[in-house]
Amino acid sequence: MRVVRIFTKNSGESAIEIREVPMTGAERPASGTFGCDSIFFRETPEGHVQDFHNAPRRQLIFLTSGILELEASDGHRTLCMPGDLIFAEDVRGKGHITRSLRGVRGFVHVAVPDGFDVSGWPLVEA
Repeated sequence: MRVVRIFTKNSGESAIEIREVPMTGAERPASGTFGCDSIFFRETPEGHVQDFHNAPRRQLIFLTSGILELEASDGHRTLCMPGDLIFAEDVRGKGHITRSLRGVRGFVHVAVPDGFDVSGWPLVEA
C-alpha cells in the first residue's frame, strides 16, 4: 500500500516521495497498529485549486474519491487516485498546491501524534 508523503526539507522547500506501508503476513498482510488524535471528513469540488499552503497539522489523508494532483514547492507533481494515502507533514516552509482534477474529492483526515513517522518506511520512488 503506497503512501504519498509531502514534507519540508531543511531548505524550506516541500518535497514529495512515495513510501510503502510495511506489512507482515503472507495470506493477509497487515501493518502495525498506530494511535491517532482525531478524524474528520471533507469534500472538495472538481476544479478547486488551493495555492501554496501548509498542512494545518501532521495528518494521514485517505483519498476516497476524485483525482488529486499534489505539487510540491520544488516543482514535483504527483497524481493521487481513490484509495491512495497521503501523509501531509509540511506544516512549515513553502507548502504545496492541491488541484482537484476530476470528480468531487472525498477525504478522510486523521490527525496523528508527534511520534508517527513514515520516513523509515520503504521508499518506492524519490
